Amino acid sequence: MSTRALKLGARGAVVNGYVRDTRAIFALNFPTFSFGSYGQDSAPRYKVHDFRVPIEIGNVRIRPGDILFGDLDGVLVVPAEAETEVFTRALEKARGERTVKRDLESGLSAVEAFARHGIM
Repeated sequence: MSTRALKLGARGAVVNGYVRDTRAIFALNFPTFSFGSYGQDSAPRYKVHDFRVPIEIGNVRIRPGDILFGDLDGVLVVPAEAETEVFTRALEKARGERTVKRDLESGLSAVEAFARHGIM
């Protein structure tokens, strides 16, 4: 399924469940986020019901056009209408965190760094 998704232009997958063949998916360089791995075939349960429609995973609603961002810590959803604000603020925070890191590396305590910058 990962190979087919790549062929259709997908850049990754967020699965509301488990995946199998984790090493093969990793080798495809196809970012995939799930609850974990489980070695059972999906054949009796796998069926595409729809696509390009709003979905919910847990209590989070995801709509076509929203941006999904995932890394080792998890996945977040950026609503399309908040894209500019979210990424502007994220870049500002990352710049600030780099400054805090430099201060910590130069010997400033965590308490002093937080008092100076207001972030950690």
